[in-house]
Amino acid sequence: MANIIYNAGLRDLFKGANAFDTATYKVLLERSTSSYSPDKDADSILDAAGLVQITVATYAIQTIGGVAITEVDAGDSVKIDCGDVAFGNLEAGQTVLSAIVYRDDAGNGVPLLRMDTDSGGLLPRALGGGAFTLQINASGLLTAAQV
Repeated sequence: MANIIYNAGLRDLFKGANAFDTATYKVLLERSTSSYSPDKDADSILDAAGLVQITVATYAIQTIGGVAITEVDAGDSVKIDCGDVAFGNLEAGQTVLSAIVYRDDAGNGVPLLRMDTDSGGLLPRALGGGAFTLQINASGLLTAAQV
C-alpha cells in the first residue's frame, strides 16, 4: 500500500489548537504481523482494529521534534517539516511495516499519516539490533500546493 493521509489528521492541521506546530505529534512503528487495514476515514489510531506495534524491549513511541512550517512563494505551496525520528537501537527479530504519525490527544490518537515507504529506504525493514531512524524527505513531511 502507498503512503496515506488521514482525513481527521488533515482536518487537525487547519485547527489552531491542533495545528502541527502547536500540538504534540508522535510516531509509532507498525509491525509486519499487523492485520490493520488503513482507512483514510479513521478518527483514531491507537485502538485501531488489528494494529500491532513493534514489541522489542527498547521500542518506545517517539515525539516529533524540529517542527517547521514554511511558506514557499516560488512554488505556491506550504511545507510542513520535522526532524528525522530516531528510535534508538531496536533489537532484532521483528520487521517494521510502516510508521504512523498521529496527534497525541491523550486518548486514541488522531492519525495524520501512514508511511510504508520513506526516503531512507527503511520501510519495510527487519530490525537487526542497530539504530532505527525514520528519515524525513528533504522536501518535508507534507506539502500543500495550489494547482
